[in-house]
Parts: sequence; C-alpha cells; structure tokens
Amino acid sequence: MSLSALAPRHVFGFRGDVRDNIYYVEDGTAVFPVGHNVALYHVESRMQKLIPGSVESEGITTIAVSSNKRHLAVAERADKGMITIFDLQTLKRRKVLVSVDAGSKEYVSLSFSHDGKLLAAQGGAPEWNLLLWLWEKSKVASTIKTTNQQGNPVYHCLFSPSETSIVSVIGQNILKTFKTVDGHLKLQPSALAKRDPQNYKCQVWMVDADKERIILGTDSGELLVIEGGEIKTTLSIDNSLSIESIVTHSKGFVVGHEGGVVNLFEKDEKDMFRRGKSFAIENQPYKILNMAISPSEDQLACTLENNQAYTLALANTEIMKTDDMNFELLATPFHSKGILGVDTCIRKPLIATCSMDKTIRLWNYLDKSVELVKVFSEEAYSVALHPTGMTILVGFADKLRLMTILMDDLRTVKEMSIRACRECKFSNGGQYYAAVNGNTVQLYNTYSCENIGNLRGHNGKVRSLHWSEDDSRLISAGMDGAVYEWRLKDFKREKENVLKGCNYTCVLSTPDSKSIYAVGSDMKLKEMEDTQGSGTQITKEIDAGTILTEIALPAGGRTLFAATQGGTVRSYKYPLTGEFHEYKCHNGPITRLALGFDDNVLVATSEDSSLFVFDVKDKDPTRGLAKREQEKTPWAEEVLITKSELEEKKQRMSDLELQVNELTMQTEYQLRLKDLHMQEKVKELTDKFGGEIDGEKQKFDLLLQEKNEMELEYEEKLRAAQERGQQQLNALDSQYQQKIMAEVERYQQLVQEKELLNERWDEQNALLVESHERVIQELTEEYETKLHEEHMNLEGLQQEKEELEREFEEIKRQLEEDADREIEELKERYEQRLSQEREVGLRLKGQNGIMRKKFNALQKDIEAQKEEIKSLFDQKKELYQTIASLEKDIMGLKREIRERDETIGDKERRIYDLKKKNQELEKFKFVLDYKIKELKKQIEPREMEIADMKEQVKEMDSELERYHKNNANLDLTISNLKLKETALLKEIQQQQNAKNDAILLVKRFKHDLHELVQFVQFPKQLREKVKDIYHRHVHQSVQLQHIEEDIQQEYQRQREYLEKTVDGLKRKLNKEIEVHKTNTARIMQENVALIKEINELRRELKQERTGTVTLPKSPPAKKPPPPELDVKKEFEIQRDLIRQLRQEVSDKETRIKMLEQTVVPRPVSRERLPPVDYPLEEAQ
Repeated sequence: MSLSALAPRHVFGFRGDVRDNIYYVEDGTAVFPVGHNVALYHVESRMQKLIPGSVESEGITTIAVSSNKRHLAVAERADKGMITIFDLQTLKRRKVLVSVDAGSKEYVSLSFSHDGKLLAAQGGAPEWNLLLWLWEKSKVASTIKTTNQQGNPVYHCLFSPSETSIVSVIGQNILKTFKTVDGHLKLQPSALAKRDPQNYKCQVWMVDADKERIILGTDSGELLVIEGGEIKTTLSIDNSLSIESIVTHSKGFVVGHEGGVVNLFEKDEKDMFRRGKSFAIENQPYKILNMAISPSEDQLACTLENNQAYTLALANTEIMKTDDMNFELLATPFHSKGILGVDTCIRKPLIATCSMDKTIRLWNYLDKSVELVKVFSEEAYSVALHPTGMTILVGFADKLRLMTILMDDLRTVKEMSIRACRECKFSNGGQYYAAVNGNTVQLYNTYSCENIGNLRGHNGKVRSLHWSEDDSRLISAGMDGAVYEWRLKDFKREKENVLKGCNYTCVLSTPDSKSIYAVGSDMKLKEMEDTQGSGTQITKEIDAGTILTEIALPAGGRTLFAATQGGTVRSYKYPLTGEFHEYKCHNGPITRLALGFDDNVLVATSEDSSLFVFDVKDKDPTRGLAKREQEKTPWAEEVLITKSELEEKKQRMSDLELQVNELTMQTEYQLRLKDLHMQEKVKELTDKFGGEIDGEKQKFDLLLQEKNEMELEYEEKLRAAQERGQQQLNALDSQYQQKIMAEVERYQQLVQEKELLNERWDEQNALLVESHERVIQELTEEYETKLHEEHMNLEGLQQEKEELEREFEEIKRQLEEDADREIEELKERYEQRLSQEREVGLRLKGQNGIMRKKFNALQKDIEAQKEEIKSLFDQKKELYQTIASLEKDIMGLKREIRERDETIGDKERRIYDLKKKNQELEKFKFVLDYKIKELKKQIEPREMEIADMKEQVKEMDSELERYHKNNANLDLTISNLKLKETALLKEIQQQQNAKNDAILLVKRFKHDLHELVQFVQFPKQLREKVKDIYHRHVHQSVQLQHIEEDIQQEYQRQREYLEKTVDGLKRKLNKEIEVHKTNTARIMQENVALIKEINELRRELKQERTGTVTLPKSPPAKKPPPPELDVKKEFEIQRDLIRQLRQEVSDKETRIKMLEQTVVPRPVSRERLPPVDYPLEEAQ
C-alpha cells in the first residue's frame, strides 16, 4: 500500500530572528524565511514558492540575495556551519558550502560581491571568523578573525558595491575594513581609531558619482558618514532612538529605529544629507530589524522583531502625513509567539489558532488570509472550533469560554470555571464538548452549556482527548501513563491501559474504534487493541528515535501522520510497518496537528509561531477522484451578526437616507440660487469683456506701432554696428600692414647687418655667428607668432561680427514671431469670446422672452409671498425670542446634566464597586455550590460503595466456601507430602550412612597416609606402603577422563600456584627443622653434661656413704656403672627425648596449619575445579 504525499499549500508565519530576512527579487515578489524554509511570496496573488532547508540542520540563521537577483544564499546552523546556494529561477540547489575554518556552528551574516562571484560569510561564536568563498568552486579563498581582543560579537559583513576586494565588518565596539590582496584578506586602517568605540548595529555602502561612502548606525541614534577613510559628517536623531537597519535608494537612504519608526534622508548639496519625513507603524512599538526596497524603488519593506512585515509606498511620501498610518501589511498579520492550539471545522475553510501572544486568529486557507484577529488580556492555552464554524471554545488561564464567531468579533456566550484548560474538543456532531480540568474530563452540552458528566480516573493531568466516530465514546490519555476509553452512556471506563513512566501527549483511535494509537515521552508509537482475557494491551511498538508530539489519522486509513520535537512531519505507512517519509517544515517543536474534514488538508503549528497548511495527495488517483465527486457540498458563506448591531445599521441607513433627502433639497435650492447668480455674472462679464476687447485692440495697435519703431531702431543699430565693425576692420588692416612692412624693413636691415658681420667676423668667431643665427631664428618665430595672433584676432572680430549679425537677426525674427503669435492668439481668443458671447446673447434673448412671462407670473406670486414673508418675519421674531429663552433653558439644563452626569458617575462607580462585591459574592456562592455539589456527589459514591461492599461480602462468602474446598484438597496434598517426607527421610538416612562410611574410609586413609609419611625418607618402604594402600583402598580400575583445555589450563595455573605456596612452606619448614635440630643437639649436649654430673654426684654420694674421703685436688677415678642400671637409664632418657620430640612435632604441625590458614588464597577467574585423581601407576 503506497503512502500519501504531503505538498505545502501555504505557510502563515515569519522568522524575525533571522538576520537580513527580507529581500525583493522583483517588483511585487519578496523573499523571507518562515519555519525551516525560505518563501518566495507574490504580494498581489498571495502565491508562495518554498525552498526547504536541510534536514540535518538546526535552523536558518541568515540569508542573502545576489545583486543580479539570480542566486540565494541560505546559512544554517549545524555541527559545521553550512551555506546552501539556490538558483532563484529554477529553485534548484547549486552548491553546499561547508568548512571547518568558520570556527562555529553558525554564520551570522552573508554578502554577495557586486559581480556575484564571491561570497563573504561571517562566522559566529566563539571564533568569529570571516570567510571569503569562491562559491562556484566551493573553495575558501581566505579566512581572517574579525572580533576584537575582548571577543565581542560581530553583527554584519558587507561587500563594497564598486570594489569586489573590499569587505566591511561591524559589531559591538567593532568596525573593520578588509581588502583582498594576493588572494588574502588584509586589515585596512580604521577611520574611527581616535574615536571612542560604540555599538555599531547596521551599515550600508552608498555610491554617488565617483564618491563611495559607508554609513554606520549606532545604538545611541547617531549616523556616521565615512568617505575616504575619514568621518565626513555625523547625523543625529532627535529622540536618540537606536538605529537597527539602513537601506539606500537613488534619492538618499532610509533608517529603521526601535519603536517602529522610519526616518527618510535625502541628498543635499550643502550638508551632504538632509533629514526628511518620519513615519511610525501604529500599535507596533518594536524594533525594525531589516528593510528592503523594490527594484523600481516604489515599495519599502520593513520587518519587525515580533515576526511582522509591513510595506511603505516610497513614491507617495511627499503627500503623506506623518501622523497617519501609512504602512500596510506585506502579507497578513502573523503570530508573534508560539502557537499552542489549532482546530478546523466542516462547513467553512477556517483554521482557528491560539498563541502565547494572547491572540486568537481565524485563517482562511482558501483565500490565504486572516479573517479575524482578537486580542485578549490573558493567554489562551487551547482552542476548539465547532463543526459549523459559528462557535469557538477557548481555554484561558482563569476560565473556559464558549464564544460565538461574529463578522468581526468574538462574543462570549458562556463561561465555565475551568482554570488553564490545556485540551478541549467538540464532538464530531457538535452537540457536546469535552474539556480537561486537571486530571478530570468534564462533558458539556453545546446548546445548553450544562455539565452532563465528569470522567475521573486519571492520576495525572490529562493531555489529549479523542472522540469516536459516532460520539459514543471518548478516549483520554494523560501524564500518568494511562489511556482510557470512556463509554458516554453511563460514563464508565470500557478500555484501559496503564504504562507507568510514560507521559502521553496525544491519543486517537481508528474509525471502527478497534485500535488505539498513542505517543508520549518514551519515543515510541504504540498500537493498542482489546484482547480476550487480558484487556487492552499494547500489540505493536515502533521506535521513532525521537519524541513524537502529535499524531493524526485520516478516515481512509492509508497513512498515519506524526509530528516530532525536531519540527518534522512524518507520514507512516498504515497499517504500521515502521516505514515513513519525513518532511522538515518547522524550526521548533510541533505543538499541534489537525486534519480537515475531507482529509485533504493537514495543518501543523509550532513553537516558532508559524502555521503550515499541507495538501494531502493520495497516490491512488481513482480513490481521490471518487472522493472529490462525493465532496460537492459548497462552503458556507453565512456570517453571524447581533440584533443590536443590525438595528444600529438600519438606524444609520435611515438617518443617512434622511440626510441624503435633505442634501438633495438643499442642493436643488442652491442650484437655483446659483443659476440666478450666474445670469447676473454673465451680464457683468459681457460688459466687462466688451470693454476689455476694446482695450486689447488699443493695446494691439500700440504694440504694433512699438514693433515698427523697434524694427527701425534695430535696423539703424545694425547698420551702425556694421559700419563700426568695417571701420575697425579697415583700421586693424592698415595698422597691421604698417607693422608688417616695418618688420619686413627691419628684417632686411638685420639681414644686411648679418651679412656684413658674417663677412667681417666669419673667420674669427664662428660661435657668434651661430648665436646670431639663433637669435634671428627666435625673432622670426616671435614675429611670426605675433602675426599669427593678429590674424587670429582678425578672424575673432569677424566671427564676433557674424555672431552679432546672427544674434540681431534671431532677435528680430523672435520679436516678429512673438508679436505675430500674440496677435494671432489675442485674435483667436477674442473671436472665440465674441462667438461665445453672441451664442450666449441669442440664448439669453430666448430665455428673456420666457423669463418675462415667468416674471409676470412671479410678480403676482411675489406680491402674495410678500404678505406671507411679513407674517413669517413676525413669526421669526417670535421664534427668535423663544429660541433665546430656550437657549437659556438649554444652558441651565446642560449645567444640570453635567451635575447629574457627575452624580451618575459617582453612582456608576458605586455600582461598579457593588458589582465587584457582587461578583466576589457570586464567586463565593459558586464555590459553595460547587462544594455542596461535590459533597452530594461524594455521598452518592459512598452509597454506591456500601452496595459494592455488600456485593463484596457475598463474593467473600463464596470465596470462603471455595477456600474450605481448597483446604480439603490441601489436606490431601499434605498427607501426600508427609509420605514423601518419610521417603525423603529414609533416603537422607541412607545418605548419612553412606556419608559416615565415607568419613570412616577417609579416616582410615588418613591413618594409612600418616603411617606412610613415616617412610618418606625410605623410598623402598615408601613404595611398598603406597602399593599396599592402593590395593587396600582401590578395588576398581579408575578410568582416565578427557579433560578440557580450559580446565587443564586452570588446573595447571592452580597447580603452579599451589606448588609455589608449597615450596615456600617447605622452605619455612626446612628452616624450622634446622633450628629444631640445633636446639635438639644443644639440648642433647646439655643432657649429656647433666647426666655426667648426676653420675659424678651419685658416685660422690656413694663414696660418702661408704666413708671414703676423696681429695679435692685429685678427683676419684670414675667407675663404670653396672650394665643393667645404665640400660634402664638410657631407655628412660630416650623415652623422654622421644616425648619431647613428639611434642615439638605436634607444635610444628599446629604452627604449619596456622601458617596455611594465614596464607592469602589466590583469586580465581572461575569456580574451583574438582580435585584430579591420578592413577597409581602415573604417580609411581
């Protein structure tokens, strides 16, 4: 199944935050950014062509149009700031310019050179680099940093219109001019080096003849004119308004200020520039950020910071009054802040929107215009349009208002006490509407405004509502992650699904109400269906990769539209497979989506204050044709008007009709008076012009005589001038002839002298000859030049003579022509007047006869009327007297009215205070009524709860019986378990017996092992003992098992560790054994010495007993003890030693055990392996 395509029909909006956001491509066609697009807008036809931005970018920052109006440059914010060049003829993309040299994610300003080959791009923070692009080659020609040491922001860059190598840059305390030298930008000396830095907001180059100037605007209201690197003049504004924009034209330049003020400056020869008129945009006290002038210089376009665009007719500024509103909207008034709500209707092509700018607007998407704008004192959060297009529902901060849409206003019908209603919707039939009040959904009847029910169940705020096709169900979704379907018959929940942790933003259902679709904060598109036995479950989830804010499903069900937080609209294939097409249209999160009744129009609104209207084009032509055939109902053209307004208009019409009748009567009377007056004037004029004709004839005769006299005079002057010129010429001729003859004679004399000198000094001084020749040559040249000058003077005099003759002839001819022309004109004029007067005289003669008859009849009437006039004069006097008395009465009444107005004002203020108190009391009454209703509503649920509890008691009784049955069954299971327990006890006893046997076996093995240890130093006996133990304990052959490599490696690692620990313990044991051996050897020696002393003492004792006296000097000889006594003593000594050694061995063993316990075990990477049993043969 194919997807439905979206095609933009029209966009209502403007981007005021984009730098240089308005240009004229041709007269009547403007270029400006809107949303994530650039629009070409034709003012008269209201047609738009959109140039979309890049999908991967974050928004448009600035635009520029080349001087030949062929190319458009669009800068967009991205990971690497990007510039896209478009062809304005074909609207196709020419180049995409991306460079890391920008040092920023965005560009703040663009400028084409005059020839269109270079593009200057000013990067943003933090680097503030200026890039010079050869954009046709996608190559950066040069890069330079433009900010100052403090890192102040740079606002604007601009090429010089006459030299493509000069670029100027302005910013906060920044003015720099760069020149391209050898392909690199180089900083030029600043004209403001000695001046305190200022915040330069705007700049413009102005070329006048051979002079090139740059004009700067500051935030203090000063205009600086710089020419040739020097400040020529400074212009200041009276009210010191900040200058935000400047644009030039052939007569001067225009300045845009804050407060919506525009100043015109004209060229002046004395002061360079002279301030002209000033105009202001009414009710728009905002900054004029950008301006543009049409190619024919007829229109000036101004864009404001609140997203509005106005035009001013420059051709009519001379006749405009500065106090009037002379500006017109470029397109339509747009929203200045984000749009929060939108809705459409069935009977009219209207779109209703509410915005954070406290306005509600009705847009006509067929006419591409705004039909109604209503400004409120508080913000509107939601809006709903009745299917008829006659009623609108608006949720304000304090109340929910139901209003009627009049021809030019919105009139409140009913106010509901619902604060900050974020969602409200009319049913499909229009008979009900639902409004969200926190976590409760309240239902009202549209026509009676009665609350017919409340839907409670959400634990969080409700964010979305959706009516079913037949208005029998309502679906709600909230921030608590719950989606409920309510049955409006009894106001109970029919379906529910709760997903904690997910804040739902939009929910809808299919026309058959079988499936529910919802989106929320978990970035997933969920499909829910009712399954048997488990309720409403999520049957399908599609990961969108971003937060989806809104969804819309056409009735045909071929495509599901979804809006994202990134400003794109997606069309998902339906039934959902995850496949979608994406349309990037907005520059901010999309707040609302709405479908037209016929599903052919999709409306999207966003936080960027723009409204997009899309045409939904079905790719199945047969289906689209069938649908169009069904949709033949024309749009409703009816409008609503109040009865009072209609009566006022009727009254005004009747008053105007009376005024018209009175004016007709007055005009007829005035026409009669004018006819009489004109007749008198005609007589006066005939007499006057007759006299004038006679006077003019006399003047003509005098002029003719003067003309003849002037002719004679000028002929005499001309003859005298000719004679004087001829005399001067003859005199000059004779004078110059004499001079020439004298010079010739002199020349001959000089030649003779030269020949004599040559003959005399020829041989002696050749140098003097040469100098003399040179002098002669110079003299000849000098006199030749003088002769030539005299000839030129003569020619000049002849030319002057000819010019005087020509001038005289021309003056004579012009005088004759002027005189003839004046004579002919006077003749024609007076002949025309004479013919007119003759015609008038004939016409008046005819009218005179008629008027005589009328005069005789009127004389009779006049005599009758005179009597009436006398009576009327008497009445008039009486009326004047009554009027005077009435005027006195009126003055008294006016004073009384004024006093009564004051008392009425006091009463009205008191009434107003009382009304305020009454409103407060009504509020208290409403609160109390609401509390009483709530308490009553709480009592009813309590009774319902009691009934529910009784039913629960019954259910618990049945559950108790069921529990008794379960207990009986449990007794049987307990007996079975006891039998199992006895069997398990027996098995445990067997296991314990086996365990005891194993313990005994281990003890025997330990005992055998202990005996085996005694033969450690005797290998043969050790081998025999090991074999004996093996045959004693191993009764079955042990099979070798294949061990895995990992286990073997782990075993090898543990074995190495244990071997190392055993080696260490052995070393410690050997040390202890050596110490023990030394101690035992020492003890043995001491024991031997003691035994010897004991034996000596015994012998001495025995000798003393026998009476034998021994000498001290010679000890008695030692006698060997008897052999039996020696053997016994030896045995006792050996036993004591063995006892001591055993005690020491046991002590050492305990110490070894203690050491083993104190040894830190090595950490293992996995569970410990079972001990490896080595066969006896392998051990041997």
